[in-house]
Amino acid sequence: MKNLARRTVAIAAVLGTIGVLAACSATPGDAGNEPIKIGVVGPQSGPLAEIGENQVAGARVAVDQINAAGGILGRQVELSDEDEQTTPETATAAVRNLSNSGVNLVVGMLSSAGCLALAPQLASMNVVLVDTGCTNDGLTGQNGEEAPFPNLFRTSNSDSALIGPLAQTIAEKFPEATDYSAFGYDYVTGTTQWALYQDEIKDAKVDLDIVSETFVPIGEQNFGLQVQQLVNGATDPSKSALYLGTFSSGTGSFLQQAASYDLSSKFAVIVNPGGYYPIARTLNGLAPNVWNAYDYNYAAFDNDENAAFVEDYKALTGKLPVDWSYDAYVGVLAMKAAIEKAGSTDTAAVVKALAGLSFDTPGGELTIDAKSHQGNPPVVITNTVGDASAEESVKVLETVVVPRDED
Repeated sequence: MKNLARRTVAIAAVLGTIGVLAACSATPGDAGNEPIKIGVVGPQSGPLAEIGENQVAGARVAVDQINAAGGILGRQVELSDEDEQTTPETATAAVRNLSNSGVNLVVGMLSSAGCLALAPQLASMNVVLVDTGCTNDGLTGQNGEEAPFPNLFRTSNSDSALIGPLAQTIAEKFPEATDYSAFGYDYVTGTTQWALYQDEIKDAKVDLDIVSETFVPIGEQNFGLQVQQLVNGATDPSKSALYLGTFSSGTGSFLQQAASYDLSSKFAVIVNPGGYYPIARTLNGLAPNVWNAYDYNYAAFDNDENAAFVEDYKALTGKLPVDWSYDAYVGVLAMKAAIEKAGSTDTAAVVKALAGLSFDTPGGELTIDAKSHQGNPPVVITNTVGDASAEESVKVLETVVVPRDED
């Protein structure tokens, strides 16, 4: 298994400062020895509920590890969660509910539309958000620009950060795959990522030929007609490529309805950005061969810190952790490091501390740029295929970890 990541950060590096800091007292203005409240927001109802459940579970593992090691500034951590649901209005209301209940430190979120609606209101809510799921480029400063929202920081990857390494990897491994069919959901992240992928694959000297582009409304689950059209359009399996821009249960429905066509035999490569592994494991060993890019795969990081995260996550949920659980886990680690740096849970102090903050994660040291508020996690590209004999019925064929400083 190929792994280009920084591998050697031990779990003691993450939690090592806790013992020293546990002896410190809370600063004036904080709530004495009362628990530090951290909120986690994600979709916990509707078709995306599994994503929110993974986010909450990942944050829970981080909080449990922190509390077991003595807490933050000698105080235990208390986790609160709210349901983002599916609209910008409900996402904003979820964070406002946390603010109204005294929670000013929030991690998570999923919908970029929700984050874009929420971000301008964070300061007036007296909330700082560590975004771990919204990927829209405009949420953090781009190309050396200032962060557009002072109270928003991102520890996960943006659209452009994800798509570039994915396209470059596919171009290197499948240079003959030129005839692309694109199918996905019609939403801001789906169409933006497909546009970025086209630019990147052409920059990688692939003679791109668009066979078809089909985007359907979010929530659509009946793809029989589209599957037939995609298969009919793949006239040369050695050159045909499928870009799949669906997510969550939509990807599962698509692959289930396409199972009888043996997609792996129709396309030289199938590409899906975003969270794919949770879907593959629901297909009971029948998932096709897919290349995916996101922030994490449990097999990508061979170090004690990741081993502890995987072990604790499995103990809590009975399942392997996925991208969304890992991202929320890292978001809580960022809050911990920022509170320790600030010596306070005050919103303004934590905002100041997050700018330029460096802290250890299972994926290596992560730094949040002081100007753009964008973190630099590696991009994890994973090749998987269904295998009934493998753990969770998914065999990880290869992982490629691309450090962000090499983009």
